[in-house]
Amino acid sequence: MEDLDIKVRVHSIYENLKTFIETQVREREVEGALVLFSGYMDSTVVSKLAIDALGQDAVQVILRTDKYVENQEEVFKESIAFLDISEEKIISCDIEKLMRNYGAENLSIPGSIREIPSLYQPLSYSLLKFAARKEIEGKTYGMVGKASSDRERLIHKIIAYSKLRSRLHMSIAYLNAETKNLFLFGTINKTELLTGLFTKWGHGHAADLMPLGNLYRSQVFQLAEYLEIPETIRGLAKADLLPGIANKYQYFFNMDAIDVDRILVRLENGLDSKDIQKETDFSEESIDKILSYFNSSAYTRAAPLIPKI
Repeated sequence: MEDLDIKVRVHSIYENLKTFIETQVREREVEGALVLFSGYMDSTVVSKLAIDALGQDAVQVILRTDKYVENQEEVFKESIAFLDISEEKIISCDIEKLMRNYGAENLSIPGSIREIPSLYQPLSYSLLKFAARKEIEGKTYGMVGKASSDRERLIHKIIAYSKLRSRLHMSIAYLNAETKNLFLFGTINKTELLTGLFTKWGHGHAADLMPLGNLYRSQVFQLAEYLEIPETIRGLAKADLLPGIANKYQYFFNMDAIDVDRILVRLENGLDSKDIQKETDFSEESIDKILSYFNSSAYTRAAPLIPKI
């Protein structure tokens, strides 16, 4: 069941994605694409696909300038240079003022290069990350559950403010896309969708078109290799859930993305934990952790619930 290797058919996948993009843009009679851009692998792949399908002049990118992301400017510059995107095609989205308007003050953490939303009391950055993972693990950040203490309420509020950053970025992106008659391109891959490791209705999720939605993270990596995207960009998998998480798969699962995918593809094919353990060398604990995220992410990726009448 190791069908994650797409190297033999990667050219065909590339051509199909280009055709899909071109067809959708033509049928909607829009003038091009606006990509929710970070400079990391997924957004670089989506931008390259859009440029190859629609032409250089038809693609714009919108970047959220974010002090919470390390080395963002360097990564962004490298990706823009690879894609050969001109300055007039880059839209900068600075949401700090909007965040302040919604009550998200900033607290500098002594000895840390990062900052986190300050919510009435100091909370060290390392403690926040540890507590968020332990308190909410298995439910994903789209469904945090009921807080049973002031500490949990504080953590939930910090996470909500972190998600607001992504949702404001999405809203401003849609404003630009609709006033410029462009399709908004999301950047989420299948691994993110199946584990819920994204912000519901945030940047990358709420979009007109999601080219990578049926490709696992490890398959996107193979597509990125085929597109000759620089290795320094391909290896990055930052989290949009909390600031400072450089590799979400290592952080939440203590696994590489390829191993997460090896479990996910079996879950999608109906295997239970015991069957997966027989086929692979993964522990029952690792499999059950992925399974819990897989089950709970149904809420995160679902459309609004509509009752039958």
